Amino acid sequence: MNRIIILAFDYPPNNGGIARLCNEITKGLAARKVPYHVLTNVATSIEGEQNVTRIPGRRGDVEMKMRSWLRANTTDGDIIVCDTWHPAGTVALLSGRKFYILAHGAEFLPGKTFFRSKVWPAFRRFVLRRSEGIIANSNYTANLVRSLAKGLDVTAIPLAIDAELFHPTSPKNTSDDIIRLCSISRLEKFKGHDFIIRTIARLPENYRKRILLEIGGKGPYKSRLEEIVKEEGLEDIVTFLGFLPEDGMNDFYSRNDVFVLCTREENDECNVEGFGLVFVEAQACGTACIGTNAGGIPDAIHNGRGGWLISQDSEEELSRLLMSLIDDKARTQKEGDVARERVLDECSQDKYIDRFIKSIKLR
Repeated sequence: MNRIIILAFDYPPNNGGIARLCNEITKGLAARKVPYHVLTNVATSIEGEQNVTRIPGRRGDVEMKMRSWLRANTTDGDIIVCDTWHPAGTVALLSGRKFYILAHGAEFLPGKTFFRSKVWPAFRRFVLRRSEGIIANSNYTANLVRSLAKGLDVTAIPLAIDAELFHPTSPKNTSDDIIRLCSISRLEKFKGHDFIIRTIARLPENYRKRILLEIGGKGPYKSRLEEIVKEEGLEDIVTFLGFLPEDGMNDFYSRNDVFVLCTREENDECNVEGFGLVFVEAQACGTACIGTNAGGIPDAIHNGRGGWLISQDSEEELSRLLMSLIDDKARTQKEGDVARERVLDECSQDKYIDRFIKSIKLR
């Protein structure tokens, strides 16, 4: 059987979405006894890890060392899976081995500068066309990649989570009429927390006073969000939690009634939610979700089956939905139960790995 080489510039102990995806792929391959090896530039190792080579260093130098490693330690029968089209895809191309590329979304949007809008796309097409195939995290991302060049072999495999790792840890609070909302992401403007906060502020007082919102995460827009909360007089409603460790995520999702993240699709700024794994994590914990009908979010939330999709920046739609949920709090728990069942049925890691292995034509 061929050996799979995961070439990742983002890998644990990093905890971003790409790093976590690569880690889940390696766990799935190990469980199926598929030979694999990880090549990464992330310096810090994890106790007990196996089949991982770490080559840290300065950009430019580390890419050439990785190319040399691939040439010396792989054969023509091995398959390289790149965590992104660049730099990993470029390194794989230079190695002369067969390679596939994981596609996430924002990295394929056009930029505003001449380099990003003209030069970079030409180089990207050059790399993509020489790959054996591209594995996209959503149908949105797959269509985005297909629009870049004719004849690309693109497979959409919506992301999955470990439903044993993410699970309900506490029942919902039914002792009062408060709707508890939560959100977590890197705090950037395009994530839409400002829109959520301002929508809550404009609700009629009898609805506004029955909402609590917890926001987890760090990022450059956090201070501005705190200012908006003060400007709108919502200090008693909105709480910023900062960084949340992985072992606290289940409690965070589980203690809240609804997860909400209204990410914007901003092509000029290369901002989009290619999928939105946090939506699936929340649903796995029995928490219904609200998201925008933008990017790959419709692959993470099925409208009316454990969650709701609204138009981007539609204050009217979000206001109407929040008021309806406040009027019928039991509905949030019912939809949360549906969400958990949908994740178990459709979003398992086993199904993702099966489709992943099939897509790379493993022999």
